Amino acid sequence: MKYKQSQFGWVVIILFTLLVAFLCLAYAFQWGGNPLPFIPFLALSSILVILGLMLYKLTVEVKGTTLRLFYGIGLINLKFNIDVLEETEIIRVPWYYGVGIRITPKGMLYSIHGWKALQINFKSKGESKRVMVGTAEPELLKKVLEHNCKK
Repeated sequence: MKYKQSQFGWVVIILFTLLVAFLCLAYAFQWGGNPLPFIPFLALSSILVILGLMLYKLTVEVKGTTLRLFYGIGLINLKFNIDVLEETEIIRVPWYYGVGIRITPKGMLYSIHGWKALQINFKSKGESKRVMVGTAEPELLKKVLEHNCKK
């Protein structure tokens, strides 16, 4: 079975858009016709646009025994070879864990928004790992992973 699902981080998109708009307005009101102070504003705005492109969505894909996670345009992409699935559990992620790529007491968290995640405990090449993958469809992801992996 194959699985592919993307979630858009509307909060990230709106936040970065508002920050860039604020920077442009602040520059226009403060320095208007003077081009010299524009360089730091342009640099910061460019960084925000690049970060926004890197983080605006999370795509979760399962092919065979490989779980792949892509953030944004794909510059941040993670690959997990899941040889043996020990356990999967649908969990509710506490608000204070945040979103994005996080180290938590329950393992690594990969999410873009929302409070649902699939906690995956697996062995890969003899080592045990635990990750939490945020998804709008944790039941389907769990079903696909359990179908594709050896127990």
